[in-house]
Amino acid sequence: MLEENGWRIVHGIVDSVWVTPIEGEEQTSLSELVSEISEEVEIRLEHEAHYDWISFVPLRDSDAGALTKYFGKVAGEDEYKYRGIECRQRSSPSYIDEAQKALIRAVDAYRDPEAVCEELRSWVDRLERGAVDPSELVITNRVSKKKEDYTQSTRSVAALERAADLGLARAPGQSVSYVVVDDAKESRERVLLANEELNEYDVEFYRKVLIRAAASVLSPLGWREKRIEQFLADHDEMSLNSFL
Repeated sequence: MLEENGWRIVHGIVDSVWVTPIEGEEQTSLSELVSEISEEVEIRLEHEAHYDWISFVPLRDSDAGALTKYFGKVAGEDEYKYRGIECRQRSSPSYIDEAQKALIRAVDAYRDPEAVCEELRSWVDRLERGAVDPSELVITNRVSKKKEDYTQSTRSVAALERAADLGLARAPGQSVSYVVVDDAKESRERVLLANEELNEYDVEFYRKVLIRAAASVLSPLGWREKRIEQFLADHDEMSLNSFL
């Protein structure tokens, strides 16, 4: 019915569908169509939002769009909508959250992957210089089972072991918050708890997390992690050559 009334389907998931006008065709108003379709199928539809633009994040190993990962600019508002990406994930450190939102604003301003990577470079540089407050890099994960029931040496397990040592045991359903300080280790020395004295962080680990968040923003524009890393490496090489 949407297509018959001048709207092309862009993307759809379980409970939502996105449409855009079919060029050269007359469009029936969405409010009118929503009422007609709701009556026809006996399921209530709502016109939730109008976007200036929207990006659907492709799967990591495919060009197909992930079902629940997207971001876009709400029309007529200084507002963006985020779903499924890092800045919406409870575990993400505040630094990654802020960086990703800055990159999305750069997409809106420039629509150019290189300009977005220039914005990214400032966030990477601050991280590599050790200029980020470790409290901005706290990761929070929900505990799903008892410490002794975990079979792999994950970062969360390291944090649980550290918490137990300090008399701060966490039960299933509770959360544990930590900063990764040496991801090469598998012991409790891998992390520091958020309530400990935080004076260091694993630069390489958080750099990977930041690049992954950047890839969520840039992959709809065709730039995956490898190309982002190449851009950053080329810039570093040019910066070094300028001093020779």
